[in-house]
Amino acid sequence: MRASRGVLRLLVAGMSVWALAGCGSAMEGVAEPASGQEGLFNPCTDIPDSVIGGVGLDPATEEADVFGIEQPGWKICRWSASWYGLSILSTLYTIEDIQKNPEYVDIADVEIGDRKAIQYRKASDAVDEGCYVVFPADQGSVWIRVQTIESRPQESACVVAMRSSADLESYLPR
Repeated sequence: MRASRGVLRLLVAGMSVWALAGCGSAMEGVAEPASGQEGLFNPCTDIPDSVIGGVGLDPATEEADVFGIEQPGWKICRWSASWYGLSILSTLYTIEDIQKNPEYVDIADVEIGDRKAIQYRKASDAVDEGCYVVFPADQGSVWIRVQTIESRPQESACVVAMRSSADLESYLPR
């Protein structure tokens, strides 16, 4: 998995260089956020490193967005532990949007603290390879995703996702 991430990063970097090679002039000014990010909870800046460390993740492994590229309608942050990665995704999409998407399966209602949420996995994920817990929020929703990065995970991705969600819930928007 790590090798494929490295290859993907090189491809994205190469495509970016290729795309920029045709630009004849430098652009000046302040970078603007990708469309649809206004008002979204930002997990990279809104959750303290001490909390991230407290759930077993290494704050030094923080990665924002997707390989550093902002995604329209999303704020994304990822951290790593020894055998899995945990991402928090903040979006305008709602729980109803998730329930309508055929790529998401095994959708179940769950309760974490005093909040209702859903748990699901992607149809394309192998069993226990990845798991999502999603909380509704005024902005849309906040997703916690656990993805194993080793072939022999120490626990189910959904067990880790539920435990981490319980630890992080009070830091997420309502």
